[in-house]
Order: sequence, then C-alpha cells, then structure tokens
Amino acid sequence: AKLMSLCFSNYNEAYQTMFTEYKDIVSVKEASMMLHTGRKQIYKLIKQGKLDKLEHNAKGFLITKSSIVAYVLNTSEEVSA
Repeated sequence: AKLMSLCFSNYNEAYQTMFTEYKDIVSVKEASMMLHTGRKQIYKLIKQGKLDKLEHNAKGFLITKSSIVAYVLNTSEEVSA
C-alpha cells in the first residue's frame, strides 16, 4: 500500500478523484478508454476476475468503476514493489 499512501489517503479518496468524468457503471468501451487498452484486454481482465462485471446488456458487459479504480491501485502497487 506504499503507492496509495503517497497518492491517496484511502480508497474512497482515490475513487472520488480518479475517472471523475465517468459514471459508476461503465461499458467495455469506456473501461478500455479509462485503462488505455483494447477491449480484448478488458474481457481478459473480467475473465481473470480483476474487473467486476454486471449482467450484460444488448451492447455487452457493464463494469463497475470501483473495480477499475481498485485494479489501477493494485497494479500501481505491484509496479512500485
């Protein structure tokens, strides 16, 4: 949790600060824009359990913004370790 302590005092602060232009539930396309990656990688992260998906709609899965924030924080901690 080194990086989180450097950037954010807690998860709620990170959630309120990161990706403010996005709603709490996002599409795969939006998630790919948030993480600067392709849709295939988003589906891979869903399959690996690293992103939380909700029931899919006609356009595909919906993803919680909270799981994207958590993924970014966890990935940042792994990189800094």
